[in-house]
This record gives sequence, C-alpha cells and structure tokens, in this order.
Amino acid sequence: MRTLSDFSLRTMLMASLLLLPLCALTVRAEQTFPAKISRDERLRLEHLACGAQFGMRLAEVDAWAFEANAKQASFADVRCQPHTQLKGKPLYYVAQCGRDAGRWSCGHAELETLVPLKDRDLIVRPGTVAPLRAVNAIQKISTYGYFQAKSLDAALQSTCNLGMGDTADLIEISCRRWSITVSFWCPQVSATLPCPRVIYMSEH
Repeated sequence: MRTLSDFSLRTMLMASLLLLPLCALTVRAEQTFPAKISRDERLRLEHLACGAQFGMRLAEVDAWAFEANAKQASFADVRCQPHTQLKGKPLYYVAQCGRDAGRWSCGHAELETLVPLKDRDLIVRPGTVAPLRAVNAIQKISTYGYFQAKSLDAALQSTCNLGMGDTADLIEISCRRWSITVSFWCPQVSATLPCPRVIYMSEH
C-alpha cells in the first residue's frame, strides 16, 4: 500500500502528462494499491515505453490502482532492460504510464541508474545532467557528512532526480523531501573545501 505523501506529486504529474481530469484524482487519492496487468497489457507497455523509441525490451512493470483488489491498474511504472553500464551499474530507461478510457499511454522516458554509496545503492535519474557527471557528483557529496548541520546521507534517499541549475556550473538534486544545490565553481579547493561543493540544502 502506498500513501499519498509518497506519491501525490508523481500522481499529479502523470495526470498532467496524460490529460486526466484532476477531479478524478482528488476523489480517491488517499492511497494506492498494487494491481495486476495482463500479458497483453505488458506487451503494450513494453512497446510504448521501451520498444517504439529505444528498441529495448521490458524488464519490470510496477502497476497500481486507487482501490484494493481493483480489476484494472490505473498507473504503472515501467522499467526497460539496461542498454549499457555506468561505473559497473546498469543504465536503463523508466517511464510512468497511465490508463485513460481503457487505453494506456506513457510519459517521457527518463534515464535511471544505481549509484553505490557507502552502505546502499541510490536510485538516480540524471535528467538534463550528463549521467557520469551526475553519478560522480552524488558519490562525492555523499562523503561530505553534513551541510549546515544537515545530514547529506539522510537526504540522499531514492529516488533522486537531477537537473541543471541556472548556470552551467550548478546541479539541482531533488530526493524525496530534500533539495540540494551543488556547484562546480570552486574558487578554493582543499581537504576541508572539496569540489564540487554543496551551496544550498533545504527540506520541503
């Protein structure tokens, strides 16, 4: 079972991508439940999310509905099979898909990979950041400990989405409840002032 606090943002995003009425979400969006999909639906989702654009096969579908024991899934997270590796970890595409009037459609697929940290693998979506640059930045800042008394390790929780900041030297990282801004502009570099540097961190 999933709570609204974990998935409300994603649900609203999918609604806008798939042009679903917002009122349909607000009526019964208190919680969601795992749901089954048929073989034909899996094949359709494989084509929409993985095959048509990337020529890839489907790896996994996580389908869910707004009601327990629903006959049909309402949404699905689709993961394609890895097409390469990045620092020893798979790099693959993921897409969020939704059913509207009995038909499946999918939003824009994103790259996703796993970033090894000290005691776990972090799920990261590089977004507009070059994947290797994204992975290196995450791994580096994960070793810094704290920023203004806030634990970076506690903030780096799956799934983290990255994007370019206002200038070319900035990367914005969003992980669940935390936003982190990382700068590659480092006028001074030392053991106590490593680069890239965290310049902003807030809980939302």
